[in-house]
Amino acid sequence: MENVWNQARAGCDIGGISIDRVVDIERLSYPHKTLIPGSNRELLCELSREMGPRLIDPVTLDLSLSFHSFLIRTEKNNILIDACCGNGKQRLNRLDWHERDGPFLNNLRVLGVKPEDIDYVMCTHLHADHVGWNTIMENGDWVPTFPNAQYLFAETEYEFWLDQQSKDEDPILHGSHADSVLPVIKSGQATLVKADHQIEAGLNFEPAPGHTPGAVILNAESEGAAAVFCGDVVHHPVQVRRPDWSSAFCEDPENSARTRAKLLERISGTGTLLLPAHFLSPYFGPLEKCGLGYKTVI
Repeated sequence: MENVWNQARAGCDIGGISIDRVVDIERLSYPHKTLIPGSNRELLCELSREMGPRLIDPVTLDLSLSFHSFLIRTEKNNILIDACCGNGKQRLNRLDWHERDGPFLNNLRVLGVKPEDIDYVMCTHLHADHVGWNTIMENGDWVPTFPNAQYLFAETEYEFWLDQQSKDEDPILHGSHADSVLPVIKSGQATLVKADHQIEAGLNFEPAPGHTPGAVILNAESEGAAAVFCGDVVHHPVQVRRPDWSSAFCEDPENSARTRAKLLERISGTGTLLLPAHFLSPYFGPLEKCGLGYKTVI
């Protein structure tokens, strides 16, 4: 079965699973050496002509990202993949994320889903731009945004950051561990799961270490169709072409590159949709081999 990402809808169906993109921040741009230190200017110039100025500025070669979640709807559950930046969070070292007042929850409601309708929140990893909407402020406290949801954190990932915080007097992860993870633990809505956890039939975790030690991806399969929600295993489409280019935010760049290359090789030519957490449209889709890397089939 051929998988097609509908740009007008910003979503698709794979078998009996409905997938929609829920935007927190539509587009932010970063210097290419800041985002991907190992990137090559000559190749980026070539890719900018191919991918267009929304993704790669043709003059500065700045790279543009989106910050979004994915909403999965099955017959049984409503599942939110990653929780973006959030509103009202103190992020003094990331001013684009600082004290935001964005439309994320309204964007979710446009899809016919209210916060109380979410059954599961799955975080591929626990960086600040993947957990922000885990919580909202109520009566001076951070509380879970999705009151009926079970929040799924990979056990290895959670324990790594818990250990990091124990070694650091200052709040880690721009404060997101304190305001967007620990309140969910305190509420009792968090479940620490193994890296091969299954949410329901056809929705399976897979370990994807490198970007962070405990990062996971979610494989979705239904009626012969498939998609991979890969979080930050791939940050920007240039890494599809050059899997050896790791982002500046990877804890282990070499392992990140290995994980990325292995994933892209596995899904190339299969029709499986690659659904990263930061690709702008139209770069969602299946992959095919291209030179030393791959390209998205649009």
